[in-house]
Amino acid sequence: MKDGNFLAELKRRNVYKVAVAYAVVGWLLVQVATQVLPFFEIPNWAVRLVVLAIVIGYYVIGKVHHALHTPLMSVTNAISGIIVVGALLQVGQGSLAVTILAFGAILLATINIFGGFAVTRRMLGMFTKAPVTGKGSNR
Repeated sequence: MKDGNFLAELKRRNVYKVAVAYAVVGWLLVQVATQVLPFFEIPNWAVRLVVLAIVIGYYVIGKVHHALHTPLMSVTNAISGIIVVGALLQVGQGSLAVTILAFGAILLATINIFGGFAVTRRMLGMFTKAPVTGKGSNR
């Protein structure tokens, strides 16, 4: 494949826009983590962990074949469900920092679960046959 065709295909699929958006959101997450984590007395290695998760997440999602997105969403929903249960157990522990982090985890994991179900339903809907309608139908 020629490089010109490849770059044109990337532009046609808006890969550049998504990569820039991902970089901006990743940068914002790192900035927020740098400011918020010391306030909660979380060690500095946690910021490096956030950066590593952003980079690995980008490459994992970018390299997954389209046929595997629905099973990947199912696994993500299961992990998010576990996060919600763990965060619910931590909400009433008495520490304000733990309660705030647990609430944030519940909120984000719940959004991820519902978004995952919506994406999965939409993708599975693409594989269903359209109903036959019209006057020439034998049904």
